[in-house]
Amino acid sequence: MKKIYIMWHKIPDTDCILSSIIYSKYLNNKWYNTEVIKLWKLNNETKYILDLIWKKEPETIEKLPCWTKIILTDHNDSKQSISNLSELEVIELIDHHNFWWFYTNKPIKVRCEPICSTCSILYKIFKEDSYQISEKTAIMLISAIISDSLYFRSPTTTKEDIKIVEDLNKIAKIKNLEEFAINMFAAKSDLWNISAEEIVKNDYKEFEINSKKICVWVLETSNPSYALNKEDLIIEALKKIKKESSLDFIMFSIIDIFNEKNITLTWDENDKKIIENIFKKEFNWNKVNLWRILSRKKQIIPLLNKNL
Repeated sequence: MKKIYIMWHKIPDTDCILSSIIYSKYLNNKWYNTEVIKLWKLNNETKYILDLIWKKEPETIEKLPCWTKIILTDHNDSKQSISNLSELEVIELIDHHNFWWFYTNKPIKVRCEPICSTCSILYKIFKEDSYQISEKTAIMLISAIISDSLYFRSPTTTKEDIKIVEDLNKIAKIKNLEEFAINMFAAKSDLWNISAEEIVKNDYKEFEINSKKICVWVLETSNPSYALNKEDLIIEALKKIKKESSLDFIMFSIIDIFNEKNITLTWDENDKKIIENIFKKEFNWNKVNLWRILSRKKQIIPLLNKNL
């Protein structure tokens, strides 16, 4: 049986990584031949989870041979996927985002739901299939949902996500979920030895809206001072990336998880005007407080899409 590669998006978060690993294990138990690959290095939060329970990091691959069969998790935009996606055969997609210019040359299996996490969708798939979820898998599923929902603070969180975590914890037996989440976010927020450019590239996604090439960065952290102390260096990194990538608009948001606050940085006067017009907040030099704008997927991108 030919190998099927399962992959997440280029700049990975915990949900996309764990969903790929978990789904690969599920399919291999059904006698498929799958392998997880990564397109970019892992963030500190995901490393923390994998060090706890998995101990294995997937191989980094930038291209695959033509017509290789692949499964995409947690994304559907070619700009966020493997560089030669158009040469490959996508056979399945599991996602919880809106669709961006995604098409295939023949029908494929798709599971997409307006729910907080791709791992929430996997839980539903497993329940429908009466698949036995192990303790390690339950911990990984919970970790991904906690990460994507900011421990249920994000507006993307649904009642279903919360119930799924409650059900999974009967298997995972995590004694204190809040403490578990705090430790995850602490690992994610450890940025002291990371350069400003690496901070900027930690979680960015590129989009095309009305022929405009835009990039929206989100840094979710329990200690925003790590990034704010490097504000000038981050601005310089943003300038460099905007020029090199020929971007029409950029937005870098530091999300203070526990205080539920968004601090957005930019130096570009045109970008400032767009942000001020959309969010009805004024910049103080290169910084603006957008308060409870916590979700790129549900709050930032829809407003940009509507107004650009």
